[in-house]
Amino acid sequence: MSERRKKRFFDIFGFGEGELPFGQKPSEGGSGYSISVTYDEGGKPVVRVETYGDVDVAELRKDIEQRYPGAKIEGLEKRPLIR
Repeated sequence: MSERRKKRFFDIFGFGEGELPFGQKPSEGGSGYSISVTYDEGGKPVVRVETYGDVDVAELRKDIEQRYPGAKIEGLEKRPLIR
């Protein structure tokens, strides 16, 4: 008798667990951002931002401040070095 193998999420899309696209940086020419929102002990939002490529940081900050009034925003102060 052959054993029946249970299909996993990764099998459906045809790639193994070591080949996941999740968490990878985009290739050259791409730009965008990723945010995660948590809340401090007082219930105020803490927004962590990671940008890559050509992102309008001022516009992104304005958008985050509108969506999360009074939030502490982390990650937009970092400036990549140009070499």
